Amino acid sequence: MIKVHSLPLISGLEEITLKAGKQGSENIIRWPYIAENNDIENWVYGGELIFVTGLNWHWETKDFIQLIRLAKNKDVSGLVILTQSPYITSIADEVIAFADKEGFPLFEQPYALPMVKVTELLSNSIIKSDLAHQSIRYLMEHLLASTSPVEMTLIKAVEFGIDTTCAFSAAMVVPNKLQTGDLSRCQFLLNQFLSDNGSAFPLLEYHQGWLLTLPIEQSDKNNESNKWNILYKTLNKQDFRCHIGISEGQSLDQLRRVALEAIQAVDFSLYQATNTVFDYRDLGIYQLFSGIEDYAQLAVFCQKNLGELYNRFDKQAELLKSTLNCYFKNLGSVRQTSTVLNIHRNTLTNRLSKIETLTGNSLNDAQQRLCLQNALAMERLILTKPIESK
Repeated sequence: MIKVHSLPLISGLEEITLKAGKQGSENIIRWPYIAENNDIENWVYGGELIFVTGLNWHWETKDFIQLIRLAKNKDVSGLVILTQSPYITSIADEVIAFADKEGFPLFEQPYALPMVKVTELLSNSIIKSDLAHQSIRYLMEHLLASTSPVEMTLIKAVEFGIDTTCAFSAAMVVPNKLQTGDLSRCQFLLNQFLSDNGSAFPLLEYHQGWLLTLPIEQSDKNNESNKWNILYKTLNKQDFRCHIGISEGQSLDQLRRVALEAIQAVDFSLYQATNTVFDYRDLGIYQLFSGIEDYAQLAVFCQKNLGELYNRFDKQAELLKSTLNCYFKNLGSVRQTSTVLNIHRNTLTNRLSKIETLTGNSLNDAQQRLCLQNALAMERLILTKPIESK
């Protein structure tokens, strides 16, 4: 990916100089955008490098400040102002000071440097970088598709500069819903997150969402989940509601296993309706259920043990199921369960009796109680995925 600090390093663009906002030097440049005025809010999605030529509008200091304010709010990577021309002679000190205060990269480009040359050189650099990332994407897809990684694939990874022996954390990000125009912006935010955290892996479209991979530094091992929580909060702040499932591996040859675990974690988060980052390690016994590919087998088990309560989510059924869940969480204690639910002991006893009638299981039988508890745990999980007919 081309970053802001790389702009003057591109051959032919050495005359472009950074005037302010070096704090944003790691910002990713997704594409060049030429602004004719400061009304950009509906036309940028994040990662654009904005060029102002001054040709079609009379720019004043307040206009540049307004542009910087809007651009930063939309996660634009930076601003390039063409100077030494009949339209814009120089950049006002007030504009430079504001950009520096906001940490927003501001460049100056001599008007004599043709824009057609600048956009061509920058666009070519972006495309070359994307092609290099595409090669790594192919490599990742191969690892994800192979049950046992081919040694040649791992050798190629090393050639790309990837440490195949490094521990890593992977996240499956599944958006709830995307509107028109949201896709580019969401992808930019995810790419910027990977870049900020030093990932050698590009963003990968996978399993109705995106797979992200980060290296785990030994000194920062305990803070790994915090990084994914920061991502969740960043997306949420930008009105991108999503579910995130995470898992970890010790070396690159475990990528397939880790990705599948992250998927299982995000699926669990979806059926639990929890808008948080969910770690595969927290699934407990659900790891066994979510790892079974033939959900029809689980459905048969659930139907057998939940009886008339299976696949019912009306008010009465939900009341009985939530009561049963609470009963199991409190280790079958009628006193503790009634206290937690704030209901009379007799009310609880009546509900449990009705559950036994509808399910055909006795809560006094340890084996039947275990089957009922497992069926209750499986039900929503299997109903989030279609069951293939035989």
